[in-house]
Amino acid sequence: MHRDEILKKILEELRSYPQVNLIAEGGAKAFNRFDELSDLDLMVDAEDGTVEETVKSFEDFLERLAGISSVYAAKTEKQNQHKFYKLKDAGKFSIVDLFITERSNPKTELDKYIHGNFVVHYDRYGFMIDQKFDRELLNKNIEDSGIKSKAVFEFFLYQTEKEIIRGRYIDALAYYFDLTIKPLIRSLRIKYNPVHYNFELRYLYDEFPAGLVKEIEELLSIRDINDLKIKLNKAEEIYKREIFKGM
Repeated sequence: MHRDEILKKILEELRSYPQVNLIAEGGAKAFNRFDELSDLDLMVDAEDGTVEETVKSFEDFLERLAGISSVYAAKTEKQNQHKFYKLKDAGKFSIVDLFITERSNPKTELDKYIHGNFVVHYDRYGFMIDQKFDRELLNKNIEDSGIKSKAVFEFFLYQTEKEIIRGRYIDALAYYFDLTIKPLIRSLRIKYNPVHYNFELRYLYDEFPAGLVKEIEELLSIRDINDLKIKLNKAEEIYKREIFKGM
């Protein structure tokens, strides 16, 4: 079954649920980079107290439609759930990604200012039109993340180098990714697209300059412990150039 047909039937099914107030597509669709490998990212708002029954009805529908081969539950709270479904009678990459929340319990996953221009298929109460965005809170989170990322990067450069000297490649690699790469990427995100300050390594190809992305690819391509030492120095060079020139 082709994904377009799957999506059409899914939208018809969700529209038939009287408790559903909002049906939108996020993910790749929201950022205009959808292709045949993209998930079907569904964002749903339902009346309070109906999330669990809505998910149950939706799963029964998927079983009838194509069959569910496996499910990964990222979140299963009473007020909101987030699940990924692999379907039997569909392509390998036709993954259905369902996020559903109660009407009175809005989540940041529905913030269009962060997660892009949702394709809205149904919006009973105009949530996406009248959506309020806490810019002050976002700026505070960005500032806090920036301060912490800089502090971690600058203070803990020695940690990876220490393990390299000891010849403990695995330990050095772990510190390199946690204490050098992660804070570097977070700092760069704040510079180039602060609204995605906490998106880690996702969407770098779309949000960073091409030359910088190439350098990050090289930082992530490590042959051995000797190469790791070179990459550690390279990471410091990028940081000095892009973030803190006085280091």
